[in-house]
Amino acid sequence: EYGSSSPLCWWARRGMATKVTRFTLRYCLHSGSSRGVRAFLESSLVPFATAHPHIPVDVAMQPGRHPTLQAEYGSEVPPRLVSLRNATRAEVLELVERYRDMSGQRVRRFTQRGLGKTPSVQGEWMPYRQLDDAHEVVRA
Repeated sequence: EYGSSSPLCWWARRGMATKVTRFTLRYCLHSGSSRGVRAFLESSLVPFATAHPHIPVDVAMQPGRHPTLQAEYGSEVPPRLVSLRNATRAEVLELVERYRDMSGQRVRRFTQRGLGKTPSVQGEWMPYRQLDDAHEVVRA
């Protein structure tokens, strides 16, 4: 495990390293909703796996069930599960690439402005403050 002073930890926070640790594709061999996943497995899985050898991709048969993609991001984040029902080959590839680039954390909305506990040294900003005569700008 890398500490906060490690450059790998900095890369992961800044988006320069992938945080996904494993993909799991589950599909049915006969179901019509898995047609796009089967096309992805035939044509796009090998190029993706060779381009990203650090990300293991598990493929599992799930008879009679709709296809799913599970992305695991490590022990601190729960895995993300997305349905691939009736998705085309291009949509499956787009979802795999999107989850590859994600950090795994849920998107949080900030509800408060960033206010500090100490007031500003300069004082509150006022747009129409009149300066003293000594501070006026001299035009040449």
